[in-house]
Amino acid sequence: MLSCKGLFLTVTLDGTDNQVWRSLVVPPDGHLGWLHAVLQISMGWTARHLHQFTFKDKRFSDPSFELYDPLTIDEAKGRLDKLLVRPSDVLKYQYDFGASWEHTIVLTKIDLIENPTVALCVDGSGERPPENCGGIEGYKTLLMTKSRKNELATPTTKQGVRPIHHRPGFNLPSINLSLQALPWPSVSSRSLKRIIRIHKPSKQAE
Repeated sequence: MLSCKGLFLTVTLDGTDNQVWRSLVVPPDGHLGWLHAVLQISMGWTARHLHQFTFKDKRFSDPSFELYDPLTIDEAKGRLDKLLVRPSDVLKYQYDFGASWEHTIVLTKIDLIENPTVALCVDGSGERPPENCGGIEGYKTLLMTKSRKNELATPTTKQGVRPIHHRPGFNLPSINLSLQALPWPSVSSRSLKRIIRIHKPSKQAE
């Protein structure tokens, strides 16, 4: 298989103090509609809500959403290597306009990859918030409540110090299994939801 240049991206869920992030490698000639599917799978979302991308002063989305904004560009026309050209270039991704889950996507480097039609998750940390928790502020409140309950329920050691229990991380093998199932070069909403349903981790919170 011939190698080609790939885009190495870091995706961070805004407002989580860099605790929910993914490191991805994607084909350069993919478009934003395909990247939406990659982000849904790698971050653990369920593709139930609307989304849009923002690059500088341009907005991209799925035209079937009928956002009634004449300035919004069809995301299928947003080719990745035409937008993310140099390391440190930034792309924004918003999922669920009500909760407004904002993601920052940064191009970290451009290097050779072996498979020009498959995205790969190479690193990351943290589970995404429950989709029905009320956005980032609701998520912070939820974490504070859980933290207080854990402190009260966790017995102290002989030294009087409570042991630290880290939140579970993300499932890297499951993510990459789902990414390999993504059709190329475009993914329908129906196909994406089917892949998410088949490979959804049983312990993912909602």
